[in-house]
Amino acid sequence: MGNKNKTVLAADKYRHELKYICSDLELRIVEQKLKAVMRPDAHADANGEYLIRSVYFDDYQRSRFFENEDGVDPREKFRIRAYNCSDARIALEKKIKRNGMTGKRSCLIDRDTCMKMLSGQSIADHLGQHPLLDEWILQAETACLRPVMLGEYVRKPYVYPLGNVRITFDRNISACLRPRDIFERQVSRIAVLPTGYHVLEVKYDDFLPDVIYQLIDSGHMRQTTFSKFYLGCKAIGGKINELP
Repeated sequence: MGNKNKTVLAADKYRHELKYICSDLELRIVEQKLKAVMRPDAHADANGEYLIRSVYFDDYQRSRFFENEDGVDPREKFRIRAYNCSDARIALEKKIKRNGMTGKRSCLIDRDTCMKMLSGQSIADHLGQHPLLDEWILQAETACLRPVMLGEYVRKPYVYPLGNVRITFDRNISACLRPRDIFERQVSRIAVLPTGYHVLEVKYDDFLPDVIYQLIDSGHMRQTTFSKFYLGCKAIGGKINELP
């Protein structure tokens, strides 16, 4: 299923992306090991963390959902991302999966534009401001893109210069039905994973340094094809079809 006629706009750069589902204990053990060789991301708070909220879009046929379920390659999805319930930095992003690697294109938008996109209002007057925004407007008008799920989690990122490695610890992954609550402090959430389980993501360019691979290879963690969008939609179930 899905729109086979849509054009997949190339990403600026494609990267390897490995994902592991971990218990809280496994996550803490790996983090203690990585601290010896990696440094915290400079954009994180005093605890090395930040809250991520992402609103995902799909059409009325739920094409992106079923493409993810069927493992279609290439595939793409649009989302709006904000941090720490703030409108200081809001990004429209397109995540692209191609040949087993992932890429991303993004552009910044303001709060007014964001809320119009989340409420189904036209932003055609923004045409020409950015190629990615132009593409979103085209798909919104022709494929009736709509916000279907608000995802939330707490991310703790570490970076390593060789291989441009970025490892993130994503805890308390949840979904909610009201995408327009993206900036609200309190939202109703549905957990995506069982209590005490989280996700470790490993992203790198051309190679993963041996020292990093050895530190994350505990022999117990399970590598998986984990999608916050897909599992978030499944968590909220058939209610996704009730959205206006």
